[in-house]
Amino acid sequence: MAKLLVIIASGKEAKEKAIAGLLFAANSIKFGWAESVEIVFFGPSQDLLAEDESFRDMVVSQLGEYKPIACKFIADMKGYSDKLDFTRLEYIGELVNKFIDEGYTPMVF
Repeated sequence: MAKLLVIIASGKEAKEKAIAGLLFAANSIKFGWAESVEIVFFGPSQDLLAEDESFRDMVVSQLGEYKPIACKFIADMKGYSDKLDFTRLEYIGELVNKFIDEGYTPMVF
């Protein structure tokens, strides 16, 4: 069974793409479509999370107890770490490479 790394990078201008990635990731977890799923919000999608309350609420409701990962560098730089308290804030670059080395298949939305 596959291990999935779902990278959601789309922002406000492509919110529908971010939603598609979120729903795919949430259903992969819920229905066991993969042995392991990691979800990373990066770049413009973090702006969407911080600035769009309806999207943030959707992420929380779809993922339940699962905490997705968001880029700590971007959150600190833009000053909205507090709005992303439902995520695991981590430095993304090395982490994404680690997941790929561990056999995760990256999917970017």
